[in-house]
Amino acid sequence: MPRECHVRGASIGFVCLIALGCVTAESARADAFSDYGLVGSFDLPGSYPLFDVLNDGRLVALTAAEVLVEDCIGARTFTSLGELQGADMPDSWSAAFLRVSPDGTRLAVGNGGGASFANFQVGVFSLAGLAGDWFGVNHYDAEWIDDTHLAMSAGVWGQPSVVTALDTTSNPGSPANPTLIENVNGSSAGVTFDANGNLYTGNGYAGGGPSETGWIKAFSSDSWMPALSGGAAVDFEAGGVLVADLLSAGSLGFDTDGNLHVGGGDFLGGSEQDNAALVRGSVVVGALGGGGPADPNDLAEVRRFDPDVSSSGNFYDVNCNAVTGELYLRDGATVWSYAVPEPASFVLLAAGLMIVTRRTRLGSRVV
Repeated sequence: MPRECHVRGASIGFVCLIALGCVTAESARADAFSDYGLVGSFDLPGSYPLFDVLNDGRLVALTAAEVLVEDCIGARTFTSLGELQGADMPDSWSAAFLRVSPDGTRLAVGNGGGASFANFQVGVFSLAGLAGDWFGVNHYDAEWIDDTHLAMSAGVWGQPSVVTALDTTSNPGSPANPTLIENVNGSSAGVTFDANGNLYTGNGYAGGGPSETGWIKAFSSDSWMPALSGGAAVDFEAGGVLVADLLSAGSLGFDTDGNLHVGGGDFLGGSEQDNAALVRGSVVVGALGGGGPADPNDLAEVRRFDPDVSSSGNFYDVNCNAVTGELYLRDGATVWSYAVPEPASFVLLAAGLMIVTRRTRLGSRVV
């Protein structure tokens, strides 16, 4: 079955609760695919921010070179941890990504090309103290494979895109960054993994085909993992399993029920825009088994979300929080939160501490 959504951060985290206006809920759940409901929105701090989720359910945000951590679950207030040293960050658009390592000790940051949009760097920093290094590698989106390797989609305009695997323990001046997936005949898209080690990525804007904008393919661990140790990369166009054709295949990931969430938008090539999509988990499993890709027009297979009805041009980034069960849609600094009704949930009525144990990820199995 597909992996639950990532919960990154400290292996054991202490979470402040109701005394600071925070609520925890993780118990019997309804069907997330059908029952997600919009519960509210909030703004991240600063200009052009990004965010990710820690293991204890708090959010960690990046605005320019500043890293901030949510004061407690659901507080929506943040405390600064400081700035990333040596950062060349964009000043009029968001950086590319912010990802917390599986063990919760480090942050990976893609600067999206920096202020010049020509100086692509990926920084890897300790969450405690923000010490780290910058690697001069191309990137669009990223996801940790394990505590050492960072999978990244990347591309150069006019050339096929790729997915690489940065060894974050290698020399920053000469990084080890082998290609896992090659010949994506179009622009970069999202990248993620499921519990069985399947790698998912897509075509963000079609080139010469045969893949089209929004194609999302899955590649088995047996096919891509040999490339980590010098084996051949997998050809995107010739290999993999087509799972769905949605939007621009951006910000891929799985929620707590194994549903595949998809962000982005095909603004240059079609009408797939101004929404985020959710592919039912059983449909993903069926596609992997040879049942064919999800039908984008079947409401039982693909659900759409567009919380910002005042705009017709949203480009949503999607994330999730396995501690609270929330699905997040972000556009700019605004985040919309969706949740599933919790008939058996509970609210702690006194201040206290909750220990949240880190969930097992794919990363712990890759050596």
